[in-house]
Amino acid sequence: MRYEHREEDRHWVYRFSWLHLMRPPTWSGTISPVLAATALAAKKGAVRIEVLLAMLAASVLIQSAVNMLNDYFDRLRGQDDDKWTNGHGHGPAHRSIPAVAGAMLAVAVALGAYLAWQSDPAIAWIGAAAIICGIAYSAGPRPLASLGLGELTAAVCMGPVVTALAYAVQGHVPDTALFALSIPFALLIASMILTNNIRDIEKDRPFRRTLAIRLGRNNAVRLLGLLLVSAYLSIAALIVWHIVPLLAAVTGLAMPLAIRLRLCFRPGASRTEERSGMKWAARHHWAVGLLLTLSLWLSL
Repeated sequence: MRYEHREEDRHWVYRFSWLHLMRPPTWSGTISPVLAATALAAKKGAVRIEVLLAMLAASVLIQSAVNMLNDYFDRLRGQDDDKWTNGHGHGPAHRSIPAVAGAMLAVAVALGAYLAWQSDPAIAWIGAAAIICGIAYSAGPRPLASLGLGELTAAVCMGPVVTALAYAVQGHVPDTALFALSIPFALLIASMILTNNIRDIEKDRPFRRTLAIRLGRNNAVRLLGLLLVSAYLSIAALIVWHIVPLLAAVTGLAMPLAIRLRLCFRPGASRTEERSGMKWAARHHWAVGLLLTLSLWLSL
């Protein structure tokens, strides 16, 4: 897809704040797996707090920059008019987003270089690949999201990749247990992306072919339910395999949030309920992710 830069594009202003543009409700997608992987590393030795903080900062910066660029490119395609105003307001200017996002990614790269220097040079290459995938999610003539690969990209980058990096920077070689731990996080973030895409089926249809559009609404909703159920089943399997403690069963307390999320897309649900789905998906990720992480740290 070609982007035609028009004169009016220079005057678009985001209706909300820079922080809103970074989408903090989605940050659990990186914070939870990093903390969980670090807890698993703590079972094998001492954890370096400065390394953990650098990993958290780099991860959140990358995710925030990718979120910002996603809105930037969506505006260029003519989407989300309701989020922008032409020359009025005090929010971020559309033309300034690439520079700010680029600066955030530059800081993340510097932190990644520090982490690689402290542990393994391969971390730098893996981190760079994750950044490229994040940008390719919404940028370019054929964004990954338009190919129906948004959920898979997020699942890989914010599941196995981020957990492996968080584990490796603490001086440990990723193993089977670590990758097994990443599965529920991969399923949770995929459910969040799918929720967003189901909500936006009609809005996205003229611009891209997301997985929800390719499957059709009914099948996409069924897949969402399968992802949610699979996340809990994967945690149960981790308990059985003694990768996480029995205390991890406390994640079951988040099930009402999963049910509420699924009900947002039930037959006959109002458009307002569908639009609220993303909020419930984010709350669900935070609840499951932090409860699972807490169980790991308390088991130490």
